[in-house]
Amino acid sequence: MLIIVLFLLINIAGCTPISKGTKEFTCESCHGEAPLKLSHSQLSCKDCHAGSSPAKNKELAHKNLKKDLSPEEVEILCNRCHSKEVMAFQKSYHYTYAGELKGILRGFSLNLKIENIKSLLPLEGSFETKEGLFVDFLKRRCLTCHIYSKGEKYSRTHRAKGCFSCHSPHKLGRPGDHECLSCHYGTKIGWDYYGYSPHPWFVDYRSPFIQGKNPERPYGIEAYRLREDIHKSKGLACVDCHSKQEIMYGEKKISCLSCHKNFKEKNFHQKKILQQVRCEVCHASFISMDDVKVCYLETNPNLEEWIDLSIQESSEIEEIIGKFMEGKRVSIKMKDKFTDKEKEGLWLCTLGNRTFDKIFLGKDKEGRLCLLRKEKLTLIHENIEITGIFETCKTSHSIGKGDINRAFSVLKELK
Repeated sequence: MLIIVLFLLINIAGCTPISKGTKEFTCESCHGEAPLKLSHSQLSCKDCHAGSSPAKNKELAHKNLKKDLSPEEVEILCNRCHSKEVMAFQKSYHYTYAGELKGILRGFSLNLKIENIKSLLPLEGSFETKEGLFVDFLKRRCLTCHIYSKGEKYSRTHRAKGCFSCHSPHKLGRPGDHECLSCHYGTKIGWDYYGYSPHPWFVDYRSPFIQGKNPERPYGIEAYRLREDIHKSKGLACVDCHSKQEIMYGEKKISCLSCHKNFKEKNFHQKKILQQVRCEVCHASFISMDDVKVCYLETNPNLEEWIDLSIQESSEIEEIIGKFMEGKRVSIKMKDKFTDKEKEGLWLCTLGNRTFDKIFLGKDKEGRLCLLRKEKLTLIHENIEITGIFETCKTSHSIGKGDINRAFSVLKELK
């Protein structure tokens, strides 16, 4: 009883009236002050979230409150002062996802016209056609790293929408590595900058207990701790190289040679070689990739068979299988990550051959040797099966001094 009373007193004390002579409260009375940067310190809570402040009680304060803003609502707010940035960002690859979608469509050889994220919004995935199955997979299991999604519900991957995906609404400043890694984790380029490479999913290949407890998984999966990128060890953050001009405006795309111009030794750094080989081919320590992944759309799954694969970098699937293991009733539904509307069926995936030590070489659009990520993804529902083959040049962010044996192999290949 004493604990309950103390709890109530603490919560009541947490909301302080404006002054002793009034019973009105402001947002800050209960929630504290948001640690906004000086440039945004003039903003009030109401500017973004509406509601009423000051107010006599919680009900009046929260009337017409906008807790979860849509990307469009965020853009309208930011556009008041940042119209140039908003207009430029709407054409950027982080906003449109055009390049990513184009690559996925090409890998599956599907004749669908999906030019960008917005053109995917009105499409309804169905279970009767290959195209419908593909769209359903994109909207419910695949594309969680875009401005219309809040990401997976892990502590380091959950974020706001729109401009707030990168510019945390509680800071409204320059994005830190934390904001970048809320999308660029797992096998995506970015986690490797910190030396992380994700573990396989199956329970026998994941991290052992630490003092009798499962290790924390702030990104949804444990990771091997490999050598971090040399630029990280020198103290560089993501945005030190990837500037606003590149990310938001699509200008001044960075490359290694943007900074590294005067080489002391010329054996491997001759101009004719650098025109034929991308730097990461010799200097990358590792590149993470999933050789084979198979995803099943199940409308009546036997969840008992999936217990050992409950951890598959989907917080939604993890929560459903977790409830099942506790004997609770579960709903066989997943959300559309664009609309948050639930739909029948679960996308349950298996993963084979997750690696970080394989090095494949290919050629990019300019004909230069590159590091090739080779992956295969199969989608299955009843009698429908489609497979995507992906071979993509990637700029691994695991840069080090260089592999001399790999460099000599490259020289032989060039001859």
